[in-house]
Amino acid sequence: MIIAALLLAAAGTPSVTGFYRSNQMEIGAALQLDDDGRFQYQLDYGAVSEAAEGNWSSDGSTVFLTATRMQGAYKTPNFNREPLKIEGDRLLLNRYDTVIRFEREELPAPADKNKHLEE
Repeated sequence: MIIAALLLAAAGTPSVTGFYRSNQMEIGAALQLDDDGRFQYQLDYGAVSEAAEGNWSSDGSTVFLTATRMQGAYKTPNFNREPLKIEGDRLLLNRYDTVIRFEREELPAPADKNKHLEE
């Protein structure tokens, strides 16, 4: 009985995996949440340009990012369980005194053209 309830609850929780972009004025941002619990993030906002990759988790109402590698963070610490509130198909990140709204894309994520640089 308990197992059936847990399976039903899990089935009702929508997946947050996928590719997200921000279309806000003066903000260029993208976030990829993979099925295997890994993420890639990129932000260009004013004079700030940063990128991160690492692991993500979710409690159903919030996504948490923990960076294993981060470049360009400007006067803001690296992601250590950085919370993004889930709001429908949006993820909301508070960073640099603004709320960055990531909207889920319906198209598949673009190919990672920099992957060969790591090999």
